[in-house]
Amino acid sequence: MFLVIFRNILVLFYCVLTVGFAQSIDNVASIELGETSFPIERTFTISLIIPNSETRATIAFPDIPGFIKRGTSTSVTPLEINGKSVTSQVITQNYKARAPGRFRLMPFSVVVNGETIHSDGAMLTVLPTPGLAAPESATANTVDIAPNGAAFLSFRASKPSLYAGDGVALTLSFFVADNYPYELSFQALDKQLQGITRKIRPANSWEENVPINDLKPISVVINNKKFREYRLFESVFFPLSSQTIRLPAVSLQLSRRPVVGPPASQPELVGFTSQPLTVTVRPLPVHPLRGRVAVGTFQLEEGLEKKNVGVGKSVRYTFSITGRGNIATLPGPSSPDDRTELDIFPPEERHTVNHAGDEIRGRKTFTYFVVPHQNGTVSLANHFQWIYFDPQRARYDTLRPQLALRVGGTEEAVANAVSIPTGEAIANGEAIPGAPVGNSLYTGIELMDSSQQPVSVSALIRSVANVLIMLMLVGMVFVLIKR
Repeated sequence: MFLVIFRNILVLFYCVLTVGFAQSIDNVASIELGETSFPIERTFTISLIIPNSETRATIAFPDIPGFIKRGTSTSVTPLEINGKSVTSQVITQNYKARAPGRFRLMPFSVVVNGETIHSDGAMLTVLPTPGLAAPESATANTVDIAPNGAAFLSFRASKPSLYAGDGVALTLSFFVADNYPYELSFQALDKQLQGITRKIRPANSWEENVPINDLKPISVVINNKKFREYRLFESVFFPLSSQTIRLPAVSLQLSRRPVVGPPASQPELVGFTSQPLTVTVRPLPVHPLRGRVAVGTFQLEEGLEKKNVGVGKSVRYTFSITGRGNIATLPGPSSPDDRTELDIFPPEERHTVNHAGDEIRGRKTFTYFVVPHQNGTVSLANHFQWIYFDPQRARYDTLRPQLALRVGGTEEAVANAVSIPTGEAIANGEAIPGAPVGNSLYTGIELMDSSQQPVSVSALIRSVANVLIMLMLVGMVFVLIKR
């Protein structure tokens, strides 16, 4: 009897183990900590990596004794996997140390999409600035606001004027002086913010929202007076027209009780009103492509899959635009209609967006599949160009490729041409590991053998696991029948 029970338990154990082994782990989120030893000028970061996530999650990051939270940034990366578009996110919380020393980040957990992710914590070492004493208050900032009282509501823009298509950050904050003689409490804040944000979102603008996960106060200094800032709303807007942005004053209601004196029987309901806001939007200078080009500060990073290629053979070319601007809406480079040297197929696109304070930075990559028609050197600058407007220099500029494709030559030269694997590229004659190359349906088709089908390791594991599960179930049924 004992042997039969043991055998049944063993069968069930292997069934459960195999089922767990067969599960896909592609969608498991993870926590990544920044460097644990760093100077006080730098921030410590906790990043949550969420694969295959299309919606921005709200994460409650932990508090760290001796640190103050300094904003959250989100990086969004759309990818093409097995013909399906998936979006992965990296949500990063920044922490600023109050003073040098050693601090303990206790083990913590965060919940994302109903799943609990655990971290073991770490010991953090904050180093002082060499040759300089630590500031009296490392958390004190200076903001260019003139308060009207000991508590006030502020709605401000990162710049008073900008060109159409450029980005401006709009921030709504509530400030309270450290010596304010009342205790304040937010009342129905979510409902109030819904009405407020409808009024302060500029019309005819592209918005990149900066998520605010909590209302932890930030210590600031205004006119040599210490305040606590509660940041309620922050977004970066890209106006699509040259119409001046005029936003009305908004009000926020809070309840307050006196800190000194006899306690009030009922809290008093008070309202705080911001000043109206005006941002001047200037039209772009006259240009044949005005209104159709991107606005921002950009650089070009390019890559070739191969140095040499034969006539009629395929090669991948990546055109990556990096910098500051409305990354998500960047158009692809233009190409002349002359296709006597190359056939250029429509590109695959992917982009990464990072919220960097008051700016939006990132990268957008266009991966082309090109086929040359004749021997010789093909300058890619004759086939690709990207025109944009630089608001810092107030002028139009053009990004042009620097690479050239060598076509034909001796059979030995073409056969020995350096082929760069996916994930690397050639720039200025050198291999760049990790450069985005992208994938194409036809890439390397001339080298493929239709008799050799690719094997997916994960699919193979799942198939083997399913077979083992069936065998275990049959064995369990057989054992039960024998009883």
